[in-house]
Amino acid sequence: MATETSETSPFMFDFYSRFYEAVASSAANAEYCRRVYGRNLCQHGFAEMSHLDHLIEVCQVSAGSRVLDLGCGNGMIAETITDLTGAHVTGIDFIGRAIRDAQARTEEKRDRLAFVVMDMSRLDFPPASFDVVISIDTLYFGDAYEILRPVIPMLRSGGRLAAFFDQSCEPDEPLESYPADLTLPHGTELAQALQRLGLSYRTWDYTGQMLAHVRRRKPVLEALKAQFEAEGNRFLYDSHLGEANGIERAYVNGAGRRYLYLSVT
Repeated sequence: MATETSETSPFMFDFYSRFYEAVASSAANAEYCRRVYGRNLCQHGFAEMSHLDHLIEVCQVSAGSRVLDLGCGNGMIAETITDLTGAHVTGIDFIGRAIRDAQARTEEKRDRLAFVVMDMSRLDFPPASFDVVISIDTLYFGDAYEILRPVIPMLRSGGRLAAFFDQSCEPDEPLESYPADLTLPHGTELAQALQRLGLSYRTWDYTGQMLAHVRRRKPVLEALKAQFEAEGNRFLYDSHLGEANGIERAYVNGAGRRYLYLSVT
């Protein structure tokens, strides 16, 4: 179990600690999420409500399912999944503030929810603990193969591993040298990890939805800019906008794609 530090990514630890402290009380961020994602779940990624519905469907999550959410943040998506399905969801994240907020908010749902401070690269669960493992834009913070290798034994026979994954050129990388094959469904870093693990998988292409999403962010952010600034949360505005600009740059130049991956063990 992780403490409230990160040996592997101190920058990300510092950013997300600040992020979850800010979004806990930011009305501007709540409104941004409502307008862009369809509902405020304090999202920091790209999965909208219809995308979560699709995830639940392909994973066949039901009232009898035991689900592990890798990198759950403050647990609002995990809470939504259990509210919609009745499944038992365990959420892990290495940001202590996020987990404490999740625990406090869902105290009356402890029969269906568990939140633990834990680094996804150091998971500590017995074999065959889960029917489903999900990752929603969280496998970028380490080597996907090394993260997933110990996860597979934690799935029961016939269990499902699902992940939303973006493969794109970073804003500071030259577009012309980005390998085109890396953005193909069988060429992404996640696909390569699944292949090394000997897992077959199915993909759904979410590239069009991703591009529409980031373009929808911009006018919403512009409309809420003054409110972010008045709250002292300009860094939230800058983060959301910078992410949108970086993704759009990559995608319109053929240097980025997004997929939903599903592997049945």
